[in-house]
This record gives sequence, structure tokens and C-alpha cells, in this order.
Amino acid sequence: MSPEITMLFKTLLLAVVQGIAEFLPISSSGHLLVLGRLLELPEIFTLSILLHLGTLASVIVFFRRELLDVLLRRQRAILLVIVGSIPTGIIGVIIVKYFDFLEESLLVTGLGFFVTGLLLVTLVRRHCCTEHQLYFDMVERSIEEEEIGMELEAPKTIETTSFLDALIVGTAQGISALPGLSRSGSTISAAAGLNFDREWAAEFSFFLSIPVILGGAALEIVKLVKSYQASGEESLLAMLRSDSMTTVYLIGMLVSFFVGWISLYYLMRLLKSGRLHYFAVWLFFMGVVCLAWNFWPDIMTQLDAAGLGDLVRRMFQ
Repeated sequence: MSPEITMLFKTLLLAVVQGIAEFLPISSSGHLLVLGRLLELPEIFTLSILLHLGTLASVIVFFRRELLDVLLRRQRAILLVIVGSIPTGIIGVIIVKYFDFLEESLLVTGLGFFVTGLLLVTLVRRHCCTEHQLYFDMVERSIEEEEIGMELEAPKTIETTSFLDALIVGTAQGISALPGLSRSGSTISAAAGLNFDREWAAEFSFFLSIPVILGGAALEIVKLVKSYQASGEESLLAMLRSDSMTTVYLIGMLVSFFVGWISLYYLMRLLKSGRLHYFAVWLFFMGVVCLAWNFWPDIMTQLDAAGLGDLVRRMFQ
């Protein structure tokens, strides 16, 4: 297989994973780390920027009506996004500046997968499958709270979401910069714990994602500029033109856009039907894979000491 075909395959695979994992609650950073290790992928700044822009475009197109409504009538949502972005930015800068070594850690990634799975089966499942549905059943059937034996609050909407709520969800988004922690899973779980309406929880989560994705693309642009300065090319445009893979990267951007749009469609359906916590099964599986991979050298050392190392190696050959 020629290098060009191999790179096209790897680019398309990365684009599909980016489009799926960026929005479904399974952690794009964790999956891209695992995929990068398996395929031995170098860091390609141009491709990373274009994949970010592809997923950003899918958010804007999918929520175009909601975004237009926010700009014209529900400007309070803009304030909530600004407030929520403050802790996200602060925590994100701290992680990138002081804890960037964790981005390549399989141990941290594995633990992050487990934490995201636990959030889905606790906060999201309890909110979407019990309290949220019970509230609307009670309203629809005009049932009094005394009849069901518990007091239920109306789910929060744009009008009833406080700035403190936005800060908490934004904090969850900032922490999710750690690999294995899903951004959408963390923010939707935080919103569920704060009793957000299902659709509003998803909308606010993805409104918050817009500045984050832009920030991620900006960081990659900075890296690209530094790479250009070290390349000796006459201009940045000349460097990009000299890269024979630029067309392949653009194809990857289009794939990430379409896959991201489809992922958003299915996420909204799963959230409305109260089945978002089903992803926890995959997250727990990936957590086990990452932890086993991380401790594999130690496991093999122990197996060698017991005289079983060669047998295990032959099984996996």
C-alpha cells in the first residue's frame, strides 16, 4: 500500500473518531490517544486544525435554529456561555501549562473513561430516567406531589438557570480537558445533577463547546506557526502548499463535519429517550483496555517470573 493511501486511511479514521467522540459522551481525547498509539501517528497540526473546524461547523449547522434564536431573542444564553467559559478557560490553561504530560498517560486516560462512565450511570441515568420523566408524567396527568410521595422541582430552562449553575457546568468542562474525561459527558452530567431540562442541558453543553473548539483550533494554529518558523519556508502558505497531504486533510475535515452532524442527531435522540447512560458500557471497556495496556509490562514481568510469559506471548502472536 502506497504512503498516500495509508495516510488517507489514517486521516479518514481520525476524522470519523473525532466526529463521533467529540460529541457522544465517550471522550475524543481518550480515543485519539489510543488510536494514535495503535497507528503510531505523528502530530500533524494542519490536520488537527481542520478536524477541529469540521466539528465546529457541525455544531453550528446542527444548532443553527437554536443559535439564531439565542442571538435574536434569548440573549441570556450568551451571558451564561460567557460565565461558563471563564472556569473552563482557567482550568484548561492550568492543565495545558502545568499538566500537559498527562495527555499521553494511559493510566489517566483509563481512569478518565471509568469516571465518565460512572457519571453517566449515576447523574444522567437518575435524572433522565427517573426524576425528569416522573415530573413530566406528574404534570401531564395532573398528579399531586403528595400522591407520589416526593417533591419534584421543574427542570431548569434558560430563564431559570443561574450564573452559579453556568460556573459549575463550565468547571466540569474545564476538568474534562484531562484525557478520558468526555467533555459532553461531563457537562451533560453536571447539568443533569443541577436539574437542567434534557434538551437545554444538551444545548448548553454544545453552546459551551463552541469557544472550547475554537480555543483548541487556536492552540494548534500556534503550534503550526512555530513549525513554520522552524521550517525555513518563505511563507506559511508556501509551507502548506508544499505539503502533498493538504487535500487529504481537507477531505478529513469534511468527514469530521458529516460524522459530527450525525453524532449530534443520535445524541439528542438518546438523551430525549433517556438512554445516554448506555455508553457507560463502552467507557468501562475502554477503561479496562487502557489500564491493562498501561500495566502490561508489569503483568508480563510477573508472568515471566511464573514461567508463563512465553505461553501468553504465543497466544497473542
